[in-house]
Amino acid sequence: MARGPYFIFYDGHCRICARSRQTLQRIAPASADLRFVDIRHPASLARFPMINPAAVERQMFVLDSVGHLSGGYDALVSLIPALGAARWLAAILDWPPLRDLGRRAYQWIARNRYRLGGSLSCNGDACRL
Repeated sequence: MARGPYFIFYDGHCRICARSRQTLQRIAPASADLRFVDIRHPASLARFPMINPAAVERQMFVLDSVGHLSGGYDALVSLIPALGAARWLAAILDWPPLRDLGRRAYQWIARNRYRLGGSLSCNGDACRL
């Protein structure tokens, strides 16, 4: 079965989100097909009608290689198969007590992302990661 790319929907104005993107790009193997979609660019987001604009303002989403959409902490866990050597982490991060803690921590960070990391100011498409 052919697998498609991973589409990662993130807030390009958020410093924490931008750093997370850079980290994923750095640690993913060359064979990983990660495609980042900045939710601050409506034209890019319009290609994905399954993404709820209000929901994507509150947390990141990932449309995985087989077309499954997940958000928040679960979206992070869904990326693990694309990270090659880190695959062993999936079982640990999906363990119910850790998953519950991870979901709460993710939601807190997402709600406070601008306060914790600040925001990127951009002129048009002049932002650089």
